[in-house]
Amino acid sequence: MVKVPLPEDREEVLITNLPSETFDSRQIAELYHMRWGLETAYETRKDRLQIENFTGTKPILLLQDIYSTIYISNLAEDIIRDAETELDEKEKNRKHKMAVNRTLGIGILKNDRIYILLETDAKKQDRLFQQINEDISKNLVPVRPDRHDHRTKGQLAGKYSNTHKRAY
Repeated sequence: MVKVPLPEDREEVLITNLPSETFDSRQIAELYHMRWGLETAYETRKDRLQIENFTGTKPILLLQDIYSTIYISNLAEDIIRDAETELDEKEKNRKHKMAVNRTLGIGILKNDRIYILLETDAKKQDRLFQQINEDISKNLVPVRPDRHDHRTKGQLAGKYSNTHKRAY
């Protein structure tokens, strides 16, 4: 366990299997920070895409659910990154940098992707895909750096939680 100092005279405790002779607490904190993107990707797959919510019990059905969830995750991330790149090029005069709402983007994609798969006309498929891109691009949230909220501990911490909303 490694204690890492945080602003406002607080500290964070990280659990690691890295040897203390090789890495000091500052280096472990940097490695933890570098890994944060991977942790949020797992959180997205587990909470918003509900990768553990299987539709069957046979191994082939479990694999199908996992592969389709990863496919939707990658497709959503690709669309969202394209939308954010386009947004960065367009908008320069806002108070805060804007980002696409990932939860709503995933929900739109999961609900509307089936219509593209069922459509036989290629031109209509392209229009439907463009519509999905536009719908995802419209749902923006401000990015506020260095914003920290005090976490509630104890019995009321998970009550009426707003942090795990379904994407669909």
